[in-house]
Amino acid sequence: MIILSDLDVERLLPMKEAVEVVEDAFRKLYEGKAKMPLRIQVNIERYKGVFLLMPAYIDEMDALATKVVSFYPENPKFGLPTVVAHVVVCDPKTGRVIAILEANRLTAIRTGAVSGVATKHLAREDAEILAIIGCGVQGRTQAMGVCAVRPIKEIWAYDIARERAERYAREMGDKLGLPVKVAASAEEAVRKADVICTATTSKTPVVKRGWLKAGVHINAIGAFRPDMQELDGQIIAEAKVVVDQREAALAEAGDIIIPIKQGLITEEHIYAELGEVVSGAKPGRTSDEEITVFKSVGLAIQDASTANYVVRKFLSGLGH
Repeated sequence: MIILSDLDVERLLPMKEAVEVVEDAFRKLYEGKAKMPLRIQVNIERYKGVFLLMPAYIDEMDALATKVVSFYPENPKFGLPTVVAHVVVCDPKTGRVIAILEANRLTAIRTGAVSGVATKHLAREDAEILAIIGCGVQGRTQAMGVCAVRPIKEIWAYDIARERAERYAREMGDKLGLPVKVAASAEEAVRKADVICTATTSKTPVVKRGWLKAGVHINAIGAFRPDMQELDGQIIAEAKVVVDQREAALAEAGDIIIPIKQGLITEEHIYAELGEVVSGAKPGRTSDEEITVFKSVGLAIQDASTANYVVRKFLSGLGH
């Protein structure tokens, strides 16, 4: 059995390749070539944690895997990441476990990759300014995913902890070779942005409709529970909204659930699933003026497809 570390995963899964793999996974999901039940969630109230299991099988990829992931918001107190994850990759012919991957980096990369896919299909072709709200691990791969598909020339970063945003600016400026500026507020960060990525765990909106210019695209990836909300309801009400999966979004995404409860939208306001857009069944952006939103809660096909790709690449000898 193969055991791969986060460092192995990062080396074997460059962002541009991850975007291609994830895009193909969403296409196959739309075509009915993937089996993916809703994730199983167990709340660990005693330790303020959430434990999840995310299985998926993608037929033509021969990808069979389950992610075991936990979300513990108090982990940083102990020097541990908020999200801890592993993926168990199995042989679909026999069910035998063939690999276990540390999946903290995999989760971050595949989440950045899905925003890359959404940005490719929903953002303006000439998008040049990116805003990142939330400068943690996910904020880093969000920038990488967007920069893989659009000619970004400048990034504005905001975090409630300014020192974290300053560290982000230094690190990502060097990594991407772009100017990364620290904003004094979320409003300052998004005012001129062509693409916005929100990567927070906020329970109250961090981006408001009045701050946005026409034609902006937003990847909202941080809030993944019904009580979390990163975008104010008016943004959702006025935007073309694409989700990773309707069933998952309506069960888990506060950015969709809360505006429905407020009477701002109905379930029918969701324009499309990402797979519909990727496959060409529905067009993505149709005007330079429309506001588009991609709301993601994260799907098991993202983990299964990328983990399978990493293992196959390692076995091919390219990982040595």
